Amino acid sequence: MLVNSFDTKFAKTAEKYENLDNSFVNLLKKKKSFNRIFTSVVTNKKVSEEVILRSDITGQVLNSVMSRDASTKKNLYYMGDVFKRDLVTSQIKQFREHGIEIINQLDTESFLLTTDLLIKYLNSILKKNFCFVFTDPKLSNQNSFILDKKSSNNKILKFIKIFSKKNKKIPFVINNEKNFFSKDYHREIFFYVYSDLSKKVLAQGGGYKYKKNNKVLNGFGFSCNIDNWVELI
Repeated sequence: MLVNSFDTKFAKTAEKYENLDNSFVNLLKKKKSFNRIFTSVVTNKKVSEEVILRSDITGQVLNSVMSRDASTKKNLYYMGDVFKRDLVTSQIKQFREHGIEIINQLDTESFLLTTDLLIKYLNSILKKNFCFVFTDPKLSNQNSFILDKKSSNNKILKFIKIFSKKNKKIPFVINNEKNFFSKDYHREIFFYVYSDLSKKVLAQGGGYKYKKNNKVLNGFGFSCNIDNWVELI
């Protein structure tokens, strides 16, 4: 239900956010192995007399898991707000985010489950008007090993082959330029999703190895910028 005092000028937009939240929850409820994890907004109280707000939910989710049992297999999903500094205006902006984390399970199975859930979510809202872009998170401007089949350290071609075999009708491309979306913890493969109706990134994800306090978590996941989705529906 929308708040009665909510300005009617924004009521339709608020309803879109609510519908996307409901669609995401309903999708994950069908996967009984997934549990919702709730996250807070503030990660650090004060830095240079400013409140530093969360800019990445994945790290917070993984820190929460590590504080309990880092070795357990877990399937988690979340919905929350992130706050990022605008590169042009330097102002802090708020964004709505949906995502999943599949922790401590086989890479190929986790990759397939991650992309399968994201495709179902995208299809339910955007009706196939999207394209996956695959890249290697360690790629730099000085090399092109992403296309080197002889590289023993690069598994991206294996994942792309699995994806194309399972999703024959889903368009994808390979980006062999430096990837500026990936976080430091991503490994082996990273992907992001565009709509052919917009230039904005709708979702991003991939594999990761997260280390903290001598503990290590391996996993796959994705996150969606819901603000960009709302503009398309």
